[in-house]
Amino acid sequence: MSNIECLLEQLTVEATEAARQGQWDRVIALYNQRGAKGQQSPLSPKARQTLMESDQWLITRIQEAQAAIKQQLLDIQDQRRRLTVLKRQWGESPTTPARHLLTI
Repeated sequence: MSNIECLLEQLTVEATEAARQGQWDRVIALYNQRGAKGQQSPLSPKARQTLMESDQWLITRIQEAQAAIKQQLLDIQDQRRRLTVLKRQWGESPTTPARHLLTI
């Protein structure tokens, strides 16, 4: 394994660990470094396969994180909708400031 392949593998391992910790900005930075270094020389088929397997693992984690965020946003949207319904049921206008409600 060449020096560049070792470096690329190390950057990928660090990116994988950062992803496990939810440090997505660090993952992006490490992949940017890997992209810059990877253009310097061709990789062996074994090194390419190893990197592709790691990349696939990371893609799966990103998709899982995106799905979780999407679900949280949908839950928040549903809660807001319920609160709006409750406000209407209580006769409160969503735009009426609280101080005006005390005078009614």
